[in-house]
Amino acid sequence: MGIKTILVPIDGSKGSFMALDRAIVVADRFGAHIKALHIMLSAADVATTGFYTLPAKLRKEVESTADKAAMERATELKTEFEAHCSKYSIPISTGPGKQTGVTAAWHQEFGQIDEALIRHGRVSDVIAVLRPTIRDDTMRRAPMGQAIEAVMLRTGRPVLIAPPKDVAKKCERAAVAWNDSVECTRALAMTMPWIVEMNEITVLVTKKRKSSAKELVEYLAWHGVKAKIEVLDGKGKSVGEAMLNVCSENNLDTLIVGGFSHSRARQLLFGGVTNHLLKHSNIVTIMVH
Repeated sequence: MGIKTILVPIDGSKGSFMALDRAIVVADRFGAHIKALHIMLSAADVATTGFYTLPAKLRKEVESTADKAAMERATELKTEFEAHCSKYSIPISTGPGKQTGVTAAWHQEFGQIDEALIRHGRVSDVIAVLRPTIRDDTMRRAPMGQAIEAVMLRTGRPVLIAPPKDVAKKCERAAVAWNDSVECTRALAMTMPWIVEMNEITVLVTKKRKSSAKELVEYLAWHGVKAKIEVLDGKGKSVGEAMLNVCSENNLDTLIVGGFSHSRARQLLFGGVTNHLLKHSNIVTIMVH
């Protein structure tokens, strides 16, 4: 069994629909269901201090008007979502059933964005978001950066980072980054259901970890997966840059990487390898933290 449910947050931005397009490519590869999630903020959620100084009757009117506008916007986005599905001939699903192939469904609710993403993400196989295209010093404060941080650290699920540029890839040839750590082990375990369905697997490793990579290749063979090893060239390159170079040279379209342990992730999530991949990866990148 591979990927069966993909959560795609839809906030109305061009980026969220680009992430949906990439998720459709992945869903088509595995016959998965796409769950589009739109979170609406109520007036109370975004209210400033001055809002609560208004008379109760006026405050209620403002809340009603804001909530109505949020619902109208959600209806517009649902229509756009259904148009995307129609474009790719994807049927709208009413729930788990006997359908084969890709299906999709729209979900909307009022609430806090982070909390809703975490709750829905925990019962999804993977969460798909678009790779941020913002500077290092603003990444963590930006809405997309905050969303990525929330789902990475608190869902316990893989996060699929979709490249911002359109690429005609089918997610059939994957690279697995390996450094013999518990984080990489976790990434391997969580993505094994779809690793076995890939047409080609390449293990990326530094020279120092080459011996453990051979053991990993043997382990994968027990799962019916034939993998090869590519040793990263670290000459003048960061690990993240070396990874992407190997993926490009070997025409790999998917990269699977582990991350930092939870205790270190909040300080280091947007540094090092993760930071480089979030800035530069032009292929589907699956991160597990």
